[in-house]
Amino acid sequence: MSFVGVFPPAADRVPARLVPVWSDRPGLWLADGWHPGEVRTARHRDAGLLVLGQCFADDARLLADLRRAVDEDRPGSLTRWPGCHTVVVVRDSGVTVLVDQAGQYPVFHRTGGGRVVFGSHGATTAAVAGLPATPDRSTLLAGVFCPDVPALVGDRSVLVGVRRLGGGGVLTVDRSGTRTAATDPVPDRSTTFADGVDELRAALDAAVAARLADGRTVTADFSGGMDSTSLAFLAARHAPGLRLFAYHHPDAPAHDLEHARRYAGDLRLEIVTGTRETLSYQGLFDVAAGDEPDPAAVASARAALRLGRIGAGGLHLGGEGADALLVPPPSYLGDLARHGWWRGLARDVFAASRARNLSPTTVFRRSLTAAGTSTSRALRGLKTRLEHPRPHVVQWLDAISRWPGPGAAALWLTPRARRELAGLADEAARDRARHPVGDMADHTALHDLRTAGAVQRRLVETARPYGVWPHAPFLDADVIRACTRVAAHLKVSVETRKPLLRAAMADRVPDAVFTRRDKGDYTGEDYLGLRVHASTLVRELRRSAVADLDLVDPAAVIEAVDRAGTGAPVPFPVLNRLLGVEVWLRGR
Repeated sequence: MSFVGVFPPAADRVPARLVPVWSDRPGLWLADGWHPGEVRTARHRDAGLLVLGQCFADDARLLADLRRAVDEDRPGSLTRWPGCHTVVVVRDSGVTVLVDQAGQYPVFHRTGGGRVVFGSHGATTAAVAGLPATPDRSTLLAGVFCPDVPALVGDRSVLVGVRRLGGGGVLTVDRSGTRTAATDPVPDRSTTFADGVDELRAALDAAVAARLADGRTVTADFSGGMDSTSLAFLAARHAPGLRLFAYHHPDAPAHDLEHARRYAGDLRLEIVTGTRETLSYQGLFDVAAGDEPDPAAVASARAALRLGRIGAGGLHLGGEGADALLVPPPSYLGDLARHGWWRGLARDVFAASRARNLSPTTVFRRSLTAAGTSTSRALRGLKTRLEHPRPHVVQWLDAISRWPGPGAAALWLTPRARRELAGLADEAARDRARHPVGDMADHTALHDLRTAGAVQRRLVETARPYGVWPHAPFLDADVIRACTRVAAHLKVSVETRKPLLRAAMADRVPDAVFTRRDKGDYTGEDYLGLRVHASTLVRELRRSAVADLDLVDPAAVIEAVDRAGTGAPVPFPVLNRLLGVEVWLRGR
């Protein structure tokens, strides 16, 4: 399942398993395996349009908008259709690629030999471009240990020589060369909270209704959290009897089940129960590798259980992306200080301190420090922490900054890897073109959104063999637009974690859903799975591909795994990202 394009067209470069999208319009080729409707096409004059993803505009609108875009020479206008999708326009004179804002459908590209090769998968793009599929050490290291610092590697992909066009990216190819640009959404300071409520309500209503109007069976997650539960209630308004799913492991409860049962009422709630055989790390080294490393590979047995229970043939709704859009990162406190909004800063500092049992003075000082720290200084600080790592457990306070840093897991790095990452930070500190302009919280939230898009992309690929098509309505363009127009500080309330969603879902979702203060925590299942599978993990780490590539010292990682057996803190996000890279390296 992939597509690839070549400009100027060169069919002899393309593998035989790929077939032309149009027999008389060279330039784009497709493999099979797509869900019905996942690929849409249209033609006008010399232009061929490919829409990849979840697009809910009908064929007539696609064609009408394509005609207008071609006649007015404005391909960038083809981004306002409902859904989440990437657009490719191929003409005799060149190619334009417009990636969805969440980056759920990225495009990889390579320029060389007088041609540009681009496609939905990095490995296919590299093969058609005649490149060996060589792992990019720097990208892998940054993705595992500094994933919150996009400036380190920019648009480099996990393969040497292949670029990755992510969320909101625009690729323009013509006879004069190749250009990339970004179209990042930014807050509109004139947008009030009430405006955001109205726009979010309309966008979510439309996003869910579009899935139900598709004609296929629709199911949904129902964790008891605010996001999936809101979507499920919206869907149930149109589809009585909708099957809803909550996951629970009795030996390592995430504390979702009691909330799901409380809120479900008369809804058709089904409980998917985990077992010893579905714990984290079960069968990890038998997992098929995807196009990019997948941290969720460690939970593949749990995913298989859930997807098998859902069943083939339909769309499945989940809440991915909502946290990035609706919960401001702690760095917004630094933005308040930088703008001199002292009254709001004092209010939110005291609220955050009470909620986390922290000293208001400490939180206030962190906010002031963040406000006075430039991107260059933050990158130089990151360089120092990489060169001289210490056993620091990353906490909420650390996120009142441009990024929290690598934490204790930096001790796993080999000396070579540590120097390499520190060098990337130093290089980025000197290159001001990589430094974002604007508020810290907006850039962090946008990066978190693109991370959610990548998570959803990998889930879609994991679910494909099961005949399930996961959809995340919060990643739709109109939903993203509605949420990102609202300034970060307006999304904060002492009464609920997500006041914008609560107000938008009034009279649609029971208000009790928004009184929940915690989130489901699957760390207990990771700890239990680590203890059960410790011997396998230790054995495989000793002969690991990540060690062969000189990314980490396996003895240091094994020590952390051993300590987990005693209940000691483990940086599971870093460990799971590292193991995702291990699976990917072995499966190439």
